Amino acid sequence: MKSIYQRMTLRTRITVSFVLLMVAVMGIVVVAEQLDYDELRAHVASQSLHNELPRLQADIAQGIPPTAPEGQQLYDAKTVPDALRQYAPGFHSLKEPRNWHLLVFEINDQRYYLLQNGGNHAYLEYMIDGFGPLVILLCVLGAFWIGRLTSARVTAPITRLARAVERKQKPFPFQDAHDEIGVLARAFAQHSDELEQFLQREQCFVGDASHELRTPLAIIAGAAETIVHQLPAESHLVPSAERIVRTTQEMQRQLTCLLLLSRDPHTLARADVPLRPLIEECITRCQPWLAKKTVAVVLDAPQNTHAHTNAELARSVIWNLLRNACQYTEAGEVRIALYDTMLVISDSGPGLPSSIDPQQFQRFSASARLSGEGLGLSIVQRIVEHLNWHMAVESSEKGCRFMLNMRPAA
Repeated sequence: MKSIYQRMTLRTRITVSFVLLMVAVMGIVVVAEQLDYDELRAHVASQSLHNELPRLQADIAQGIPPTAPEGQQLYDAKTVPDALRQYAPGFHSLKEPRNWHLLVFEINDQRYYLLQNGGNHAYLEYMIDGFGPLVILLCVLGAFWIGRLTSARVTAPITRLARAVERKQKPFPFQDAHDEIGVLARAFAQHSDELEQFLQREQCFVGDASHELRTPLAIIAGAAETIVHQLPAESHLVPSAERIVRTTQEMQRQLTCLLLLSRDPHTLARADVPLRPLIEECITRCQPWLAKKTVAVVLDAPQNTHAHTNAELARSVIWNLLRNACQYTEAGEVRIALYDTMLVISDSGPGLPSSIDPQQFQRFSASARLSGEGLGLSIVQRIVEHLNWHMAVESSEKGCRFMLNMRPAA
């Protein structure tokens, strides 16, 4: 029976459950229709009168004048009213007076009439009247029980499948089932396999690109540094060579960040990173964007503040936010404030372009004004999500303010 139930589809299970419920309801209704109040009262009255008969027979046999209990009247052939003489021995329900019952019996060829008032059994009427609400209550309880039982059976495989998906247990259960749960399990399994294949291709691409680019970048960086040291100080080629060196260094850092972003966040190497030296390093690297500008860089950060995180990714986030602030601020100041693990970088530049929604910075994309250097705000947001940080931004025509909470969210 259990195997037959398991082979049913969810639709069939629910349908069968409600059919069984209706069968039970109709059965109770049929039983209720078979009950007749008058017949039930007559039956109870007949039993009551017959129960008194042995006692009365014993009293008459012993010569004791028989006495009827309260609610009953006993007559013999001499005292019986004329209206009752017509009844033969046996039980009778009288029409007049209504709700009276008569038991006629004979002892020693003497006929007796035991009359009983049916009002003594008025409680039966209340029982019959209460039968309707009882049927309704039983139907509601039955529906509740069947609903709970059905929902438990229907949701049990869904819950088990959801837990398997959440815990990434392979293979998923119920993949061989022929009902809707089997279709859902096979869809989950197929989607999971496609995601794993996509992730594997992405990781292979990042790893291959990193491996193939590291060597030529190292060669370019080495050659550029050699050219910088060999050129005369007054040569007009020195700025170009220095820019090549900076660009190759940035590309090497980009490759490192891309490799870290392709890993599981739980496998990242983390340590207590001192934040002020990291910020000061990024400020030094921003000097080429501050040349020939009346921009003041103000740093307000304690010396001994640390954050337990990955140093390379933290450096990338701070560097890109600070570089953008220095690059696009033509006059005024760039202020960096550190409050415990809350980093605030504000500038007096033109603010974010109209193509970027400051309230939905998770959708940051490369702006048209960016020159292509740095990871860009979109990659910054990826790093923030990868580290489970939180970032908010306020932007206006008077400047931009990034608030970065480097404490992982609970």
